[in-house]
Amino acid sequence: MIAGTANVDYPAAATGLSVLPLGSDEALTSRVRRVDDGYLYISIPRTPIGENAFFVSRDMLDVSWQADDGLRSAPAESVSIATDGTWKVRLTGAASRLQRRDAVRAPIGLPVSVNWGRLTLEGSTVDLSEGGALCVFRGGGELGVNVPFPKKDQHLSLRLNLYSDELVIPVVIVRRKPREDALHEWSLRFVDLPEASADLIRSHVFTALRNARARGLAALY
Repeated sequence: MIAGTANVDYPAAATGLSVLPLGSDEALTSRVRRVDDGYLYISIPRTPIGENAFFVSRDMLDVSWQADDGLRSAPAESVSIATDGTWKVRLTGAASRLQRRDAVRAPIGLPVSVNWGRLTLEGSTVDLSEGGALCVFRGGGELGVNVPFPKKDQHLSLRLNLYSDELVIPVVIVRRKPREDALHEWSLRFVDLPEASADLIRSHVFTALRNARARGLAALY
């Protein structure tokens, strides 16, 4: 085991990670598969479009994760690829808190669909947080004409494609924004989101925030 307290001094097993290689301006998304003999074994990190990252031995990394008291980060080093394909990673310094715990949102476009009854709309997220998402949907020509809009407290089913995982989440509409381009812009709130799903979403949000900061967009979010 690694010295210290799990999810404070190091990320525990099954925790979602944002992984930033030193010198890179693009953070990656991963997950801790297990913690063993002083090392983290993490799933192959993925780019924001879902592609596997290349392993570089002894690459210097910065890993961050959501702890009970907020977002935490620690320096690390890639060691090797384990027999099960996971990356063996060693923490090289103490963890520090980056941000207090809040449902932060990030600009990220992920494929989504929402359905209720016999109607399904396809679209994309505009921004995402562990609490919900702003989405833009296309189609549904009869929606609002022959088919009524969902009621504000009506549960809908949202399918969210995280590339490495696909989540099906119950949601309710918080707000509908009128548009002139025949698209539907809805703010959705997640309902009873399981902790494992919330953890996956957090890791994507933190990765997107890092990439936004690298592009100089941090002031917008």
